[in-house]
Amino acid sequence: MQFADIDGSSSSSRKRETLDSGKMHVGPNSKDGHKAPKTKEDSLLDPERYLEHLLEDGSQEGDSEEELELPPWFDEQLFRRGQHYFSEYRFVMNAGMLAGLIAVLAVPSILRVLSCTRQSSTAFTAYRRYVRTIFHTQAWYNNNISDRSSRFWTSIAAVRRAHSRSSHACARRGAGQITQKDLALTQFGFIGFITMGAHRIQLYDEDFLEATSHMWRVLGHLLGIKDEYNICGRSWAESKLRLDIVMRKVYEPALENTSEDFYVMTEALINGLWHMNTMLSVDANIFFTKRLACVKGYEYYSFDHSNGVVRDPQQKLHYYDMGWWDRFIVSYGLFLVTYLHRYAVVRWYLNFRVWLVDVLTYYLPYMAIWKFGFKSAYVRIFRSGGEAQDFAMGLKDD
Repeated sequence: MQFADIDGSSSSSRKRETLDSGKMHVGPNSKDGHKAPKTKEDSLLDPERYLEHLLEDGSQEGDSEEELELPPWFDEQLFRRGQHYFSEYRFVMNAGMLAGLIAVLAVPSILRVLSCTRQSSTAFTAYRRYVRTIFHTQAWYNNNISDRSSRFWTSIAAVRRAHSRSSHACARRGAGQITQKDLALTQFGFIGFITMGAHRIQLYDEDFLEATSHMWRVLGHLLGIKDEYNICGRSWAESKLRLDIVMRKVYEPALENTSEDFYVMTEALINGLWHMNTMLSVDANIFFTKRLACVKGYEYYSFDHSNGVVRDPQQKLHYYDMGWWDRFIVSYGLFLVTYLHRYAVVRWYLNFRVWLVDVLTYYLPYMAIWKFGFKSAYVRIFRSGGEAQDFAMGLKDD
C-alpha cells in the first residue's frame, strides 16, 4: 500500500542526501513526547477534533519532509515487542493487512494515485506491486531498528523515496499529490483491522495492542506522517479512539458505497496475490473486509454488530449473494480464526503456512512462474549488495 510522500523539491540537499543514502540519524535528546508541553497534538486528543483536523487540514499537506530519524518519543523495547508479535500472530496479522489493502482502495484520493501509477490495475502489475509491499513490511518487522545499516532502514528510505517520486508525478498529471490524510488512512490499513478486530478472534492481549500501536506510530513517523495526523497516538488508549472514529466515519461509509473502480482494483489485487495463495477469492475477501469495517449486511456471527446493536431482521445478508466456494472460504476462515486461533498449536500451524508461502514466494514462486514467466515471477526489493532495488513506474500521460 502506498505510503506516499511529497515531491521533496523544497527539501534541503541534506534531506535528499539522507533519503538517497538510506542512512538514518537519531534525533537530538528532548523531552519525552508523553510529558511535553502543550502542543497542537495535545489539543487533538478528542477523536472528533482529530478526524476533523485530518480530513480538512491533512488533505492540504503532503509529506512531513522530516529527515529519516527516530522520534524523541521512540521506545525501543516497546517497538521490539511489536516486532515480536508479528511472528506470534503472523496469520491473523497478514489477514488483517490484506483486508486493509482492500479497504484503502475505497478511498477515492488513494485510488486515483494507484490508478495513475498503473502498478495495480492488472493481475500481473498487482502481483509485483503487492509482493513488494509484503516484502517491505516484512523488512520492518524482521530487521533490527538499532542497526543503522540494517535492511529496516534501507527499506524505509526506499519506500519513502519511491512514494515521493510517484506523488510528484501524479500531481503533475492531475491525480493529486498524496497528502497527510492519505498517509494516515493508509496507515489504518496496516494496523486498523487487526487491532480494532482483535476481540473478534478472542485476542485480548493488551501488550500486543500497545506494542503494535507504538510500532506503527514509529513507522508512520518515519514514512512522513506528522505526529498531529498519525493515526497511532501516544498510547493504545489514544490510538483506539482514533482508529475507531476513522473506521466508523471514513471506512464504513466508504466501503458501504464502493465504486466500480474499487471492484476492478480489488479484483486485480486478489487475482495477483492468488499466485501466492490460491485460497484467495475476490468476493470472499471483499466480504471479510466489509465485515471488519462493520458494514451493514456483512455480519456473520451475532457479535458482529457493534455496540450491541441488534440486527434488523429485514436487513439483507450479502453472504447469501456469494457462490458456494466463496461462502465456504468465508465460513472456514471465520471459524478458524474465531474459535481455533486461540490454541497455540493451531496458531503455530497457521503461522507456519504463512511462513512457507512467503519462502516459496521468494525462492520458488511456481504459480507466478507458470503464469507470468520465470523472470517476472521473482520480485526483489534489495540488490545483492544490500542496496534498495528501485522500480520503474508506468505512469499515465493523460
